Amino acid sequence: RPALDMKDPADERLVRELHDLTAKTPLAGDQETVCHNSLDPRHTISQKGVPYAFVDWEAAAPGARLHDVADLCWRFVRPGPGAEEAPRRMRLVCDTYGRADRGQLVEAIMWRQDRRRQAIEAGARAGDPRMRALHAQGAAVRVRDQFLWVRENYRELTGAVGT
Repeated sequence: RPALDMKDPADERLVRELHDLTAKTPLAGDQETVCHNSLDPRHTISQKGVPYAFVDWEAAAPGARLHDVADLCWRFVRPGPGAEEAPRRMRLVCDTYGRADRGQLVEAIMWRQDRRRQAIEAGARAGDPRMRALHAQGAAVRVRDQFLWVRENYRELTGAVGT
């Protein structure tokens, strides 16, 4: 699927439904909800352009809603070099999801980007075939560049999503 175009914000609604259904259940444990923790257009099943399911659940775990909202903003909006519409689109993600507390969102995006870059690099060094392939394809460099762009545009992004 292409990056989120915001014409049909069904991804955010689907994530919100997951979070609402698993909040305060034994699956969430002592955390806010259950997070997918690997939201990405590649992990989204759609029919006629409308998402109806997520796949690749091995990273799912109890956590904060903020983690998956950060992934929606990072992996679906794709803030980075040349992404002039990113601030507006990130705000739309938050508005559609219904995220009231947005004060830590940009920090969460940066944390998740840095964590992903480190995982790719460490996995490649350790010989993990999947991580070696990602590293060879330049994934760690792309994530680093996205991280740097978010850091450079921190004030604009924080202002756009609100608090």
